[in-house]
Amino acid sequence: MFVQRFDQGDAAPMAGDAFLAVFEPRVDRREPQHSYWHISAHDGGTADLYAALADGTLDSLMISRFSAGAVLDLLVRYIGLADAVVLLPGCSTLLAHERQRRHLPEELRAEAVLVQAGADVERVLQSC
Repeated sequence: MFVQRFDQGDAAPMAGDAFLAVFEPRVDRREPQHSYWHISAHDGGTADLYAALADGTLDSLMISRFSAGAVLDLLVRYIGLADAVVLLPGCSTLLAHERQRRHLPEELRAEAVLVQAGADVERVLQSC
């Protein structure tokens, strides 16, 4: 999954402080040379994050090899704080707030869905 912020249809940087607030407390391994962060959630779930934090911003975030449950709750919390969306290849774009829809590229708007918890993300993933 990819996480991106959009402004008027164009990719825009995400605030690094939102990333650090949500994910840094859960980081148990990091490889800065690869922009790699491994997180462990309170329920035992894990995920690999790839994010280059530079000058207080992120251009994008990729999450892979992730568990359902608390990891996806963290993701939803992050996209809300960062005003970002989740891009699921071959599936709907996930919005944290309905107002984000107008900032998406036109081709992503119609199929975008609002998520409020990790369980919502799980349901969308199961339907793809």
